[in-house]
Amino acid sequence: MQQKNMSGLGANQILEVIFIYLAEVSSLRDYDDIIMVLANMGKALTSADRCSVWVVNEKKKTIWTKVAHGIDPIEIPMDSGLVGDAIMHGKKILIDDAYKDERFNQEIDKKSGYKTKSMMIIPMFDYQDNIIGAFQVMNHQGERDYFDKRDMKRLMLASTYAAETLIATRLEAEIEETQKEVVFTMGAIGESRSKETGNHVKRVAEYSKILALASGMNENEAELFKQASPMHDIGKIAIPDAILKKPGPFDVHERKIMNTHAELGYQMIKQSSRPLLKAAAIVAHEHHEKWDGSGYPRGLKGEEIHIYGRITALADVFDALGSDRVYKKAWPDEKIFKLIKEEAGQHFDPQLVDLFFKNLDKILEVREKFKDVFPEDPDEQAHKENIKILGAYGTRAKNFGTSSILLNKHNTLDAGNLLDALGPASKNIHTIWLTHSHLDHVVDIAYILDNYFTQREETLVIYGLPQTIKAIQENFLNDTIWPDFSSIKLYGTDKMAVEYRELEIGKKYQISETETLEPFETDHTVACCGYVYTKNSASIMICADTYSLDNVFDILNERRDIKSLIVECSFANNMLKLAKESKHLTPNLLFSQLDKLKRDDVSLYINHIKPTYMEKIAKEIDENRGKWEPKILKDEDFVYFC
Repeated sequence: MQQKNMSGLGANQILEVIFIYLAEVSSLRDYDDIIMVLANMGKALTSADRCSVWVVNEKKKTIWTKVAHGIDPIEIPMDSGLVGDAIMHGKKILIDDAYKDERFNQEIDKKSGYKTKSMMIIPMFDYQDNIIGAFQVMNHQGERDYFDKRDMKRLMLASTYAAETLIATRLEAEIEETQKEVVFTMGAIGESRSKETGNHVKRVAEYSKILALASGMNENEAELFKQASPMHDIGKIAIPDAILKKPGPFDVHERKIMNTHAELGYQMIKQSSRPLLKAAAIVAHEHHEKWDGSGYPRGLKGEEIHIYGRITALADVFDALGSDRVYKKAWPDEKIFKLIKEEAGQHFDPQLVDLFFKNLDKILEVREKFKDVFPEDPDEQAHKENIKILGAYGTRAKNFGTSSILLNKHNTLDAGNLLDALGPASKNIHTIWLTHSHLDHVVDIAYILDNYFTQREETLVIYGLPQTIKAIQENFLNDTIWPDFSSIKLYGTDKMAVEYRELEIGKKYQISETETLEPFETDHTVACCGYVYTKNSASIMICADTYSLDNVFDILNERRDIKSLIVECSFANNMLKLAKESKHLTPNLLFSQLDKLKRDDVSLYINHIKPTYMEKIAKEIDENRGKWEPKILKDEDFVYFC
C-alpha cells in the first residue's frame, strides 16, 4: 500500500485510511503479516520514514524486532537505548533529536548506516498490564522534521492493535478474535467522534445478544450478531464535526446529512464476504428503520427490516436515552420505559418490546456493569487531576449555565451556575474566586446563600479585585437588590455569612497543600482577572472575559508548567463591532492572536459562547482554528492539567 502523508489530511480522510489498513488486517491469518500491516499503518499515520515493532523476551531479558523497516532483525538487552528505557519504565517517548538524548543507543545506526533523528515510542501491554513490547517510529517525513502530540495519538491506534496481535500470537488465538476487535474499535471510533463512550457500543452489543437469544436466535448467531453490533454507527466517521458535535438540535439540512450515516456505513463494508462484516453491514444499514415504515434510509416496514436491525434499533435507543450526550442529559428510566412502550408498533417491533421488558433485569445488569466512567476520553482517563466546568456559557438559557468552575470540594472560580450544577453540595463551597463583577459570573452567590443558609457551617469567603468587591457590595449584595450577607451571622453561630477579601494581581494564593491560584489581569470593560491554577506541579490557565491575549502569551511562553488554556469566544465573526465594544473575542480575533503564541503543546479549551450563536460560532471556530484542535466546553465537562 502506498504511504500517504497524513499531516495534510482531515479527520475523515485519516479514518478512511485507518479503515483501509484494518480491512487488510481482517483478511490476514498469519500474525507476522498482521504485524507488518500494522507497522505500515503506524508509519503512514505519522508520516514516519521507518517503523519497528519490538517484542520482550522475558526469559533472556532482551528485546527483539519482530518487524523493522529497512533493517535486519535485531536483539538487544531489555534496558538498552530509548526503546529499552520506554519498556523498562512503561512510558511513551517523543523526542526531536535522538543524538541529543544520552539514552539513545547509537550502535544500531552505526551498524545499519541509518541516521536517526526524530522518534516516538509507545510501550505495549498485555491484559495484566505487563509490558510485552514497544511500537517505534523514526524520522518524520513531512514539512516539519519532528513528531508532535497528534502523531502520538495516531500512533496509539496502530500500537494498540499491534499489542493485541502479539497477545493473540502468544495465546494462539484465532484470527476471528482480531477481526472482532477491529469491528468493535472501528465502532468505537464512530462513537468517539460524536463524544460518546466506548462503553456505549459494549452495552448495545450486550443488550443485542440478550434480545437475540430471547427472540429465538441460536447461541452462535446471537454471538455473531453481538460482535457485529458495535459497527452500527460506523458511518458517523464521514459526518462533519460541525454537525456530529453540535450541542443543540439539527436543522433540516443538518438532519438530512446526519441521516446519511446509515447508508455510508453500509457502503463501507457491504462488499465483505466474511460473516461478521456481512452482519455488521446489515446492522449499519437498518438500525434506523422503523416498524411502521417511517425510518431511514429505505423506509422498510415490519419484518422487511432484518431482525438485526430491529434489535439494534431498540438497544441503541434505550442506551442513547439513558446516557449523557453532547446535546442532552440522560433521561430517567421511567421516562425511557414509557417512550419504549408508546413506540411499540411504531418505532419498535412490538414483540421485541415485550421481550425487552421480560429481560429488563439482565439488561439493567449489563448497563451497570459497563456504565460510563467520566471523563470519557481514554487519553483523559489517564489523568487523575482535573477541574469540572459547572457553567460554560456567556449567558444563561435553558440547559445552559454561565461561568463557573469547580476547583475542588470547597473552592470555585466564579459563581454563574452553582445551584443547578451542585445542588445541596453548594453548602460545601467555602471560597469563591471571582474574575469580575458581571452578573453571569456572580449571580449564584445570592442563591446558594439563600437556599442553604441554615445548613452552612463556614463563612463564604469571596475573593475579587478591589473594584469587583466594591461593585458587589454597592450594587448586588447591598440590602436593596439582595441582602448584605456580610452583615448577617450564620444560623446558630457567631460567624458572618460572607467575608470579602481583595485580590492582588501576581500574588500566589494557597488554597490547599497542593493547590495555588495566581490572578493575572485581563482586558475587559470592567476590572477583570484570570487565574493560573496549579495543582502539584501542573497548571491550567483560565482567562475569563478578555479582548487582548498579549499578557496571556507572556505568561504562557514563560510558564512551561501550564499545559491547558481556557479562553473565551463570545461572539460570531460578523459581530466584530459588538465584540470590540464589549471587549470579547470572536473566532477570527481569537485565532489571529493565538498565531503569536510560541508554543504548540498547549491544549486549548473554549468557553463563554453565547448559546444563541452556538452553531455559527462552533462552525467558525472549526474554519479558523488552523493548527489548533480546540474543544468547546459544555456544562459538566472536565479540563485536565496535561
